[in-house]
Amino acid sequence: MYSFKTKTLSLILLVFLIAPLRVNAACNFHNINGFIWAYTIGWISLRCQNTNVDYGLDINFDAGPTAAMTGYAWSSNIGWVDFQPSGPYPTAPNHGALFTRTSGGATSTAGTITGWAKIDSLGSNGWIKLGPLVIGGTDYGAQIGANRAFSGWSWNGGDNMDVDPEPERGSGWIHWQSDNPDVPYGAGAVARWFETLYGDIYSGGSIDQPFSPPAGRYSATYLIQANGTINPVTITSASGGSAPYVDSSFGALALPQQSNSYRGTLGVLDRAGLLNGYYGTVTTYAGDSASAGTLGTSLILDGKIYHYTGNLIIDSAITFNKGIGTQKGNATIIVDGNLIINADINYEAGAVGSRIDNLPSVGWLVKGDVTVNPAVTALSGIFYSEGGAGISTGTTGARATDVALAVKGMFIAKKITFQRLFIGADNTPSEQITFDGRAIVNPPPGLTDMIKGLPTLREVIP
Repeated sequence: MYSFKTKTLSLILLVFLIAPLRVNAACNFHNINGFIWAYTIGWISLRCQNTNVDYGLDINFDAGPTAAMTGYAWSSNIGWVDFQPSGPYPTAPNHGALFTRTSGGATSTAGTITGWAKIDSLGSNGWIKLGPLVIGGTDYGAQIGANRAFSGWSWNGGDNMDVDPEPERGSGWIHWQSDNPDVPYGAGAVARWFETLYGDIYSGGSIDQPFSPPAGRYSATYLIQANGTINPVTITSASGGSAPYVDSSFGALALPQQSNSYRGTLGVLDRAGLLNGYYGTVTTYAGDSASAGTLGTSLILDGKIYHYTGNLIIDSAITFNKGIGTQKGNATIIVDGNLIINADINYEAGAVGSRIDNLPSVGWLVKGDVTVNPAVTALSGIFYSEGGAGISTGTTGARATDVALAVKGMFIAKKITFQRLFIGADNTPSEQITFDGRAIVNPPPGLTDMIKGLPTLREVIP
């Protein structure tokens, strides 16, 4: 153990730096972001941003309980910092930067960073001990929280890291602290996660996700309710961490479906009335259909009911436009088979005039499953699935090729699978569902009763 508090520091100043070559290429993705700070050398950047030189740090949190922190950081004052330098190392631990998970599930970011990094330009004076740094029984070394924010310190004492009176010949303490990994004043990890804005989450079973939301962000704005366990680390509400905002004993909700004659906890879904024209003019398409030949690519829904007796494939992008004059902007689309979404579905942007029923608002009632192509980036509407597989958001199977999915509306199903592996450097969620209020102010035909039955606490939120 080193008595670091008793040492003085003499920083080695360099007139120029001889740095190893780095790839002159566009900046690629790296999942550790931000800056760390030393009073003697200033900021050290942990990943490239808008540069023609690719550098940065990465930890594969999916790899297991331990994973190497690989790559390089950069300082305009001292040059490159290598986080997997070759040995021999000054003292134990005898390895480069290593993440070790200390709590949480199999993909939790909570853990310690131990081992060594090295400032290339300082030679034998460049060793940085990342951890453990135990002083008085407390480890001050670098750590990551479950919220992905780094804390703690590292130490660069040159090649004289001992307790003799001779001054150390390094940069001293390096601070990793980050109150918010979204801003460049500390270090943070980015990972995949989902988010619901201005709405709630309900599950008939348990709720979990691999990674926590980043600091200052939440899984839901209001209620998180389940008839099972809720992981308190990875599933969070902006309104609070206890009942009624987070409630794992809410009980079961029965979705209206064929087996209960479409009368569930959420109310009545008058499917027969919809098909018989009680709520609007019905247009029927027999057999399997594609949207380009039936709905087209741009239309005013005009309060109609569209009935597909087979599967429906969304094969080209659709925009649902605002109604004009007395035209209504809402509609309900009933699919007796599966809904396969291979292209974006959007609402026309902008406000409506004096008639709120001009506002585009669509409900998708699907007897089978809803599957989303991984290339799709935007969906609009209330998506209701009776199928056993429910709603799945799709994935290419690789982070580098997956894209973020933004949904305006809501998902209702027996099972919802968030599959995207997309990780945004700016902490953009892999899937984001924004409850935009259309279902309340201009509900799709026949869905009013069911929407009123949804769990809600929005009216008591200031």
